[in-house]
Amino acid sequence: MMRKPVLLITALFLSLILSACGGASSSTDSAAPRPAGVAMDSGENEYAVEETIAAPVGEIAAVQAASESGQITDSATISPELPAARKLIRTVRLSVETNAFDSFLNDLNQQVAQLDGYVEQSDISGNSMHQNRPAPRYASLTIRVPAGKLDQLILQVEKQGNVTNRSENTQDVTLRYTDLESRKKSLTVEQDRLWELLEKADTLESVIALEERLSEIRYQLESLESQLRLYDNQVDYSTVNLDIQEIVQDSDFTPTEPEGFGARVQKGLSKNLSSLSEGAVSFAVAVITLSPFWLPLLVIALSLLFVIRRAAKQKKDSRPKEKPEEKS
Repeated sequence: MMRKPVLLITALFLSLILSACGGASSSTDSAAPRPAGVAMDSGENEYAVEETIAAPVGEIAAVQAASESGQITDSATISPELPAARKLIRTVRLSVETNAFDSFLNDLNQQVAQLDGYVEQSDISGNSMHQNRPAPRYASLTIRVPAGKLDQLILQVEKQGNVTNRSENTQDVTLRYTDLESRKKSLTVEQDRLWELLEKADTLESVIALEERLSEIRYQLESLESQLRLYDNQVDYSTVNLDIQEIVQDSDFTPTEPEGFGARVQKGLSKNLSSLSEGAVSFAVAVITLSPFWLPLLVIALSLLFVIRRAAKQKKDSRPKEKPEEKS
């Protein structure tokens, strides 16, 4: 009686083992590579195509996100350290007075050329007259010189003219320049990754998506390179904004230090004598230019005076002369 339950349990255990082995073998066969010449059904084919299209697009998004977050790095790409030499943009403004306007400009152009610089902008007022006198001339120049030779140019200008105002501004763009370089390197790495994906892409949609992203990267790289070139030019070449005022008389120079009693007296006499001379010249010019008006009036007045005097003389001569009284 006891053998039948034991036999039944044993048979049930063996059947479970055989069914488990059969399921494992069937799953292994389904996962094995399909032999050549065996076609997949329509459902499997559509799933494979969708997976092939979606994979590159997802990789594009992943590469782009990694680039924007700064996770894409190579052994020789992004470095968080600042460059050894700081990026400084120096801009200087000078106001100068001179009584030798033409020679000052000629000497200045020669000095700029010797310092390997150039005049970026020039605005010079020509000869003109103000109140019958030559008006002082004025020049505004924008000069670019190598940053290491800026102080030499300023020293030469101070020697040749009277500097009445000087201001200097130094802008540190090191961090901004480093950020632009890091962004450029990240985009370059992303571009290389996308080129690798483009070589492996086998669908039209993947190729279009990759090329659109590559076009965006090229545009961003060109913009970054343009900004970097602009910073390089501003750092390598300092800017000097120079205002030049012509002085006609030495007494018109703006004093750069307190004047003594003698200097003030001399300056005042010089100005008064100059004003007196200009007044005499102006009066002579006015007399000559107004001669068509006053000269005929003078002739008429002299003529009337002559006629009146002559009439009075004739009247006096026509009177009878009184005889002298005889003495008794």
